[in-house]
Amino acid sequence: MTSLKYLISTVVFMLQVCIITPLLWFTFTAYRDADLKQLQAREDTFLALSTQIARKALLVEDAADFQLFITSFATAYHIKQIMLTDQTGIVVASTEPTNIGLPMPRLQQEKKSVWKSTDISNAAEQLGVIAIHYSRAEMDKSLQALVGRGIPIALAAVIISALVGLGLGHLLTRRLQDLERASRRMGDGEMGVTVRIGGIDEVGRLARVFNEMSHNLQIQFNELQQTQQELAFQAQHDPLTGLPNRLLFDLRCSQAIASAHHNHHSAALLFFDLDHFKNINDSYGHQVGDCVLRAVAARLTLTLQNRHLIARLGGDEFCVLQERVEHEQEAADLARSILDMLATPLSCDQHEFFLSASIGICLYPQDGDDEVRLLRNADTAMYRAKAAGRGAYRFYQREQTATVRERTDMEQRLRKAVERGELRLNYQPQICLQSGAVVGVEALARWSSPEFGLVTPNRFIPIAEETGLILPMGEWILDDACRQMQHWRKEGTPIPRVAVNLSALQIQRGDIVEMVRKALDNAHLPADCLELEITEGYILQDADRAVAVLKQLRDLGVSIAIDDFGTGFSSLSYLHRLPIDRLKIDKSFVHEIGATSRAAQVAQAVVNLGTALGLTVIGEGVENQHHAATLKDWGCHEAQGFLYAPALDPAQLQLLAPFRKEL
Repeated sequence: MTSLKYLISTVVFMLQVCIITPLLWFTFTAYRDADLKQLQAREDTFLALSTQIARKALLVEDAADFQLFITSFATAYHIKQIMLTDQTGIVVASTEPTNIGLPMPRLQQEKKSVWKSTDISNAAEQLGVIAIHYSRAEMDKSLQALVGRGIPIALAAVIISALVGLGLGHLLTRRLQDLERASRRMGDGEMGVTVRIGGIDEVGRLARVFNEMSHNLQIQFNELQQTQQELAFQAQHDPLTGLPNRLLFDLRCSQAIASAHHNHHSAALLFFDLDHFKNINDSYGHQVGDCVLRAVAARLTLTLQNRHLIARLGGDEFCVLQERVEHEQEAADLARSILDMLATPLSCDQHEFFLSASIGICLYPQDGDDEVRLLRNADTAMYRAKAAGRGAYRFYQREQTATVRERTDMEQRLRKAVERGELRLNYQPQICLQSGAVVGVEALARWSSPEFGLVTPNRFIPIAEETGLILPMGEWILDDACRQMQHWRKEGTPIPRVAVNLSALQIQRGDIVEMVRKALDNAHLPADCLELEITEGYILQDADRAVAVLKQLRDLGVSIAIDDFGTGFSSLSYLHRLPIDRLKIDKSFVHEIGATSRAAQVAQAVVNLGTALGLTVIGEGVENQHHAATLKDWGCHEAQGFLYAPALDPAQLQLLAPFRKEL
């Protein structure tokens, strides 16, 4: 593609050629015409002079003098021949003597020569004719010399025209070239390019527009870069805490593994979540939960001081990558520092929280050779820490994988257990220690799985609570227990009440009162036939809210029992405010009756406390007569345990001796 500079140069060159060529041609023609006129004038003058002399010779009829006159011109370079004829046409004088006496030959024009002739006459008659043959060779040489001088001039003019065209093209396009170079730099990504082009013509105005556009593009480019940086940050960081997210963590973890492999050292990955964090969300709302997560992230950052990569993978799950580990103890020390940090009370939205975490630790390369295996195995170790009582850390062990796989399979089967009819309720009798009569039964869930066989509650209930399956399962348990209790009432079976355990998750969901009312209405069961058991741990998590919820349940007419009393560091400041009917002594205290441990003393204190508050006290886990007798001596009202009966199928309850007596 021809540039504008050369187009302008070509146009200017052609214009100059079109102007100079005619000018040179007119000049050459003028010189040629001037020479021709001058030569013709000399020829005409010589012809006129020769005619006068020839007239005299013809008048006297003696051409000797004329012959003598023209002889001197015989060798002249500009005269080729002179002839004089008389009135008969016979040559009487000639520069070529051979022509004398002969008729005048025919005058033929030749190249580079010309014949000129004129008649010689007097007043009365024609005397003769004189003809002179002039040579034009001198004029041709003069023209050739002129052409010889004109060609260099013409070439010089052409070269000058070309140079002038190039110069003018460069002059006209120089500013445009500056704009072009600036545009190319801008196109190559160099923002903020400006050109210094003055003038008020179109190019000057175009330059000012370009500079304004460049300035605006620079501003937009800066904004775009900032937006891209923000988007890149958001893509790789958690929006709530500002910590790296799973994407960035995987990338950094992969880089750390490559570095550890190259430098032959170990790395540690710590995976943990906050114990019972779901209770905070359900009790106080997600806004407070988010506040807690932000505070935990800030504490982690402050504690670790950017020495290790911290990431939030989602929910309340965090990861810490220790990129260089010389000894296993270094990872343990890091986990302990995280637990110590969380042990400090945390305030959010005018609430104080006591947090703990379960931490799983795995090491590269012995526990995995990529980030996927390390994270999976750290997750497995975390569940081992949860099983150990939470608020602890555990290192990954290879045998854990099978256990975790079994737990995952169990969770998948448990999700469909209710709809497949694999769950059933057994009922353990509650006995009056004074009369031996059955005063109630506690509904206990049992799972008969085709894959796992009979699964004990201590195996599947924790899974249900952690996964949220306890919600549909708990609703089914409540409905089925109410229907069974109404069935017994219709058959006349003397069971005064049925006790159903409520999980903290059911109460925190917010619609527990409506759910209980609906279950009673559907079964047409009086409210005083239902007792709800709530763990002491939930009450301590949010005592004010617990008091309000329990009052609403109590207003329905159901009775309330505190389960596992004594295991949750009971707060006596709230105990007298709770609308409860029974305290259930945890079996861990009952089993110590007769021993020298303080647990038996705690059990006796609970009996005394409940009696002082006007509450019915029931002991769990009564397995022998000594347990029952001691509880009775202390003033305990009721008991349940294997001494009387395990949890039985509803049909088996008819075989109990107390029923037979009353029937």
